[in-house]
Amino acid sequence: MDDIDCAIASFPDVQAGALRDVRTRLNTLLPHATEDLSWGMPSLRCHGILVVSYSGFAQHNSLFPGPDVQHRLGEMLEGYTTTKGTIHFDREKAPPVTFLRALVKAKIASINDSFPKKSGEFLALYDNGAVKSSGRYTAGEMTGAWKFFRRDGSLLREGSLAKGQQKGTWTTFTADGAAHKTTTFA
Repeated sequence: MDDIDCAIASFPDVQAGALRDVRTRLNTLLPHATEDLSWGMPSLRCHGILVVSYSGFAQHNSLFPGPDVQHRLGEMLEGYTTTKGTIHFDREKAPPVTFLRALVKAKIASINDSFPKKSGEFLALYDNGAVKSSGRYTAGEMTGAWKFFRRDGSLLREGSLAKGQQKGTWTTFTADGAAHKTTTFA
């Protein structure tokens, strides 16, 4: 039994069943995520970034996607009790997959909107948690090494940019990772 199984098993059977359902549904929605315990709660991360945590409490279970997600979900939160960054749900059953899908989509949009960072780091994720693209910005323009990925997580293309323009050698890859095409830019 892993740490997450142990954390979930610490709750009464029916409540643990609801938390297991949440775990299964979130892992299905985010197949590229990694799981860990953050603040003692089962959590999912995409490319090291926290997407959502969840846990059980005496009167309810909760999802912890952050306050921006609640704002993005708007009317979908009707019927749920919320606190800053937390959404409460029934101790005995997981939220519907449609709700969890909307929550994940809202969180990924929030993560994507947080880039580029002040340092210039850029990352964009697909709504399934796979990396879509990564690189850097300098003075508002793409610069340095960039990578672009398919929705399944496989590398599609990589190369370098200078002031937003392709330079040097760019390689396009097949879905199985083999180099398919190489183009050289001045």
